[in-house]
Amino acid sequence: MKTKIYLTTLLSVTVLSISCSKTEDQSIQIKTQSPITLNSKQSERIEATSVSKIVFTTENEFNATVSDLGVVTANCVGETIINLTNGHESASINVVVEPRYNLYPTPNNKWGATKNEVKSMYGTPSSETASGFSYANYSAAAPILLFLFDDSGSLYSSAVLVKASYISNLADFLLERYVPISVDSDNYTAAFVDGLTVENIKTGVFLSVYNISYVMVLYVDAKSASSKAIEKGEISINKIEQLLEGLTL
Repeated sequence: MKTKIYLTTLLSVTVLSISCSKTEDQSIQIKTQSPITLNSKQSERIEATSVSKIVFTTENEFNATVSDLGVVTANCVGETIINLTNGHESASINVVVEPRYNLYPTPNNKWGATKNEVKSMYGTPSSETASGFSYANYSAAAPILLFLFDDSGSLYSSAVLVKASYISNLADFLLERYVPISVDSDNYTAAFVDGLTVENIKTGVFLSVYNISYVMVLYVDAKSASSKAIEKGEISINKIEQLLEGLTL
């Protein structure tokens, strides 16, 4: 009888041990703390172990990519999530891509916003016309911020005038935030977008020389017809110049 009880107990312990071992084998052990904070182009490997192979995927490659070995490479400023799975268990790690360059705050381009909605975010304009308004003293590197509205009064474009002395840093500033789609170094012009696919692109960004003292960064609603005219160089500079009248540049 004692032998039977001993064997039964031993069998129960063995089954429990195997069950616990099996559960442990299916888990993903992560040593890397979340969030991972990187600058653009920096990389860090996710330290994770599992008996089964771990598959790594990113929710947004615009912000960061991840290799089969779990090496995260930061792309554009923003946040995304890296998902891990071994077929039994799933886990995730947040990735934050921080900027190195902060020449000016990126305009709050809420395309389609009304004039009153923009004013509620930025206050009373320094200059205003029928087509838009501007703000002075936006930042030390970029003193002027402008917003342009279409005939229905909806926001379709904004612009920032950056001092020419910051043009080198400006290139880095834009490259860590957007994807370049064209660059003309001879004429100092460039175009960028804020997504990797047509469906995800919301804003087009155009860099050009405004005058000897300033470089203009133009933001446009990529979904509107206005962006096509801007891309072809057909935007009316008169509207911008009217907004700049009376402002000290």
